[in-house]
Amino acid sequence: MYQPNSMEPAAFEELFRSHYSFLCATAYYVVGDEDAAKDIVQDFFLYFWDKRFMIQITQNFKSYAARAVRNACLNYLKKKGKVIFNDPSSFVDDGLPPPEDDKELEETRNAALWAAIGRLPVQRQRIFLLSNRDDLKYKDIADQLNISVNTVKTQIKLAYQYLRKECEWMIIYISFLFFLDKY
Repeated sequence: MYQPNSMEPAAFEELFRSHYSFLCATAYYVVGDEDAAKDIVQDFFLYFWDKRFMIQITQNFKSYAARAVRNACLNYLKKKGKVIFNDPSSFVDDGLPPPEDDKELEETRNAALWAAIGRLPVQRQRIFLLSNRDDLKYKDIADQLNISVNTVKTQIKLAYQYLRKECEWMIIYISFLFFLDKY
């Protein structure tokens, strides 16, 4: 079991240097803003240093840090109003390391998908969610939003194109990271 409370400043600095770039990349892929990603990672390390006497990491630091940064990113997006969904499991910041299993991978993929949906233009996002989350037919969406059925079809098509492009690299990236963690 990894015990951060026994950490000397030099050991902490080494953790920071060896994981900072990875965590910034992880944060950037969720928030899409380089400065915000760096701030989130720096805040994580400050929090980690301040709480090192209370935190107990039962697995590896990289998994713990990636989970904490991902949750911080999702909370950041939620506070900025860029994510309009409410999935409580996506925002859990329980300080526990992630389980190393398929459920963790599924949760991470879902978080990445929801983050990408949150970056869609507002009207496109609304149409997409009415169709996919609320299971409304195109005509019902058109009637509800007072737009044409062709506009609904176009917006959903554009949303799928964007999400395929956006999530393709996320899934490959996340799968690669979990493959590295397991071996």
